[in-house]
Parts: sequence; structure tokens; C-alpha cells
Amino acid sequence: MTRRALALLLVPLLVVALGAAVSALLGLGLVLFGIATALVLIDSRSAPGPAAVHVERCADRLFSVGAANPVTLSVRAPHTATLLLRDDAPAAMLASAQYLSLHGAGERTYTLTPRARGESTFGHVHVRSTGPWGLGTRDFRAGEPLTVRVDADISAVRVYEALARRGQLEELGVRTLRRHGEGTEFERVREAVPDDPLRYINWRATARTGRLMATELSPERDQPVIACLDHGRLMGVGAGPLTKFDHAINAALLLLHVALRTGDRAGLVAFADGVTATVEPRTGRTQLRRLLDAIAPLQPGEIESDYAAALTEVRVRQRRRALIAIFTDIVDRDQAAALIGQCTLLRRRHLPLVITVRDPAVVDIARSRPRTAAQVYARAVAAGIDADRADALRLLRAGGVDVIDADARTLSPRLVNRYLELKRRAAL
Repeated sequence: MTRRALALLLVPLLVVALGAAVSALLGLGLVLFGIATALVLIDSRSAPGPAAVHVERCADRLFSVGAANPVTLSVRAPHTATLLLRDDAPAAMLASAQYLSLHGAGERTYTLTPRARGESTFGHVHVRSTGPWGLGTRDFRAGEPLTVRVDADISAVRVYEALARRGQLEELGVRTLRRHGEGTEFERVREAVPDDPLRYINWRATARTGRLMATELSPERDQPVIACLDHGRLMGVGAGPLTKFDHAINAALLLLHVALRTGDRAGLVAFADGVTATVEPRTGRTQLRRLLDAIAPLQPGEIESDYAAALTEVRVRQRRRALIAIFTDIVDRDQAAALIGQCTLLRRRHLPLVITVRDPAVVDIARSRPRTAAQVYARAVAAGIDADRADALRLLRAGGVDVIDADARTLSPRLVNRYLELKRRAAL
């Protein structure tokens, strides 16, 4: 029933109320109420029903966690139809709009932002159709249920590709790797240019040609880059709208994509109290899809991570020197000491790099000015967590471990820049 119908029914009810004082008005009020009720019922029956209104939901079967994913409702209906739509979207997703209005046939689009990875199911689309007089309504369901898979957000990979094609990677804060002139592999001998370092001057070719010549090198390719993803208890802690594990996945995927694009091999080891997933380092366009499929079922658990079990397997399986990017979280000195021991063993053959996700909310609370007793307590707890974490990271660095500690916003560009810097220095 619409507001117009309520207003229409209110008039005879007022007449009936006046009939308590003037008996002649009572009968008139009842007659008017009956007429108004009949009009509402007739209008409700005239509203387009499920036979005349068809709704189709258009959405990708693969959603990205933490990103706004578009969903379009396509409607076929009489041009006179006035419709109100409510999609039965998964409760774990944040919708940009709960209700969508439409007159006649057309499309309406809204977005859903998933807060967790995994499978989610849509129900039906709930439709409220209003009659031609705007008095009565009909409620019914349309459309079909739909199951979607929520995966890691690879929008950063798409943005990287788009900016790389336009030569605008500096917009992401990424310093590009020159294809020529830096590295260890011989590319060619060419005429020198003013900015060539002295060490690249080829004196033998210069003497032979009579012109100043330089040796051009290129970065070595086909080197393994392995992301070790910790999905133990600490990685399930929130850092903004997503968990630290989700942020680690996003950064790891961008690193591995850049490695593949550079010509290196990309691989994966996931672990908690033991190794839970592995993808052998390979090149090729399909490797990123293999990595995504391996990551998809992984969720942070309630168990402590075992660095020894995971990194021992890395040492056993990976005989060739590789960049081992360990995505984890460190909260105390005991954890740091355990990781130092494993990184020391890794350094005999590999290049370990520890990546941790900082939660800016903890830092903000630790530095805030409390005004209530609860805020004083929260600040004390946050300050303790922040101090213990900073102490653990200092211990890692003092133990010779290369560490990147950044919030989710700056983590990916810092990680990619570190990888490209290692390539420039031929550290792999």
C-alpha cells in the first residue's frame, strides 16, 4: 500500500470519526471507506506482476575482495510500470544501494564490496510493483540465485599494466627498471652516450672503431621469485577494512606479476603451522592464474605459524638462488628470533625479504589524546602493541634481515621498488 492509498483511506475514516457526533455522517463515511478500499484493491490487481516483469542479474562470477564490484539488474516490463527493486545480495558484502527504483524497462547498477574471500550466494530479486493509480502494490520475487567467488583484489595489477603501457608508473610511486644498460647479461656494444657510467666504456671497441663505445648490459632473467604467505593467527587481524592476510595477498600478487613481466619465474608457498599450498616457480601468462587459484581457498587460521616447517621446505625444494619474500606479522622478540634463525639459513643460498603490514589504526590510538577512562585503557594497550612490534622489527634488522614494514597504502609500491632495485644491483 502506498502513501497515496493511506491518504485516500484517511478521508473516509475522518468522516466516520465525525459520525460519532453527527450520525448522518457515519453511513457516508463507511460507504466512502468501502469505495476507497475497492480502489486500492483494484489498483493492486492492475499492477504488473511476475508474468509481465522479468529481471536478470548481470555480474561477474569472480569478485575482488575490498573492491567495489558492479552488479546490474536488467528489467523487462511494461513502459507504465513503476518498480522498486531490492536485490538479495550476500550479507557479508557492503552494498552501495539497498533499493533501486525504475519506471518501465531499463537497467539499474549498484556496487558490492566484499569483506572476505570465498564463495557467496545471491538470492532472488525482490520486486514491488505499483498500480497505475499509485494506490496499490504487488510484491513478488524475480531473477535467479547466483553464486560468486570472491578472490584477491587484482585491481593493482590492472592499474600497473595500464600505467606501464603508458609509461606512467611513477604515478604509482614505482621506479621503472631499465631494460638496457643495467644488469649483468651482455646485450650489445653501442656508441656511448653522455650519461653512460665509466665502468661501461668498452675500451677495446673504442680503440678498434675510433669512437667512444660502451657495453650495454641487461638485467638477468628467469630468476625465481617466491612469495611465502603466512596465514596463521596473526595474519587474521584487521588492518582497515581487510585483514593483514588480504593486504599481503594483494602485495604478493603485484610483486609476482611484476616479476613475470620482467621475465622472472614466480612461485608461491603458503603456510601456517605447516605448508598448506605450493606453486612451483614458472614463467608464462597462465602462471598468475595458477597463483590465484592456489591462494583462493586460503584463510587465516587460529593457529601459530611455524617458520621452521615452512622455510625448511623452501630450502629443500628450491635449489636455485631465489628471492624469498616472506609475508608475515611480528609482534614480539621471540617471534623475531625464530625468523632470524630461518633467514640466516636461507641466506646461504637465497635472498630473504620479510614484509609486514602495519595497522595505522593502532599507531593512531597509541598517539591519541584520551578523554575517557576507556580511551586511556585503549591507548595503553595500543602503545604496548606498537612498542613490542617496533622492538621486534629492530631485532630483525639488527639480525641482518631485510625488512619492509608499511601500511596497506604504501606496501605494494615499496615492495615492487625493492624488487626492481635488487634487479638493478644484480643482487639475485
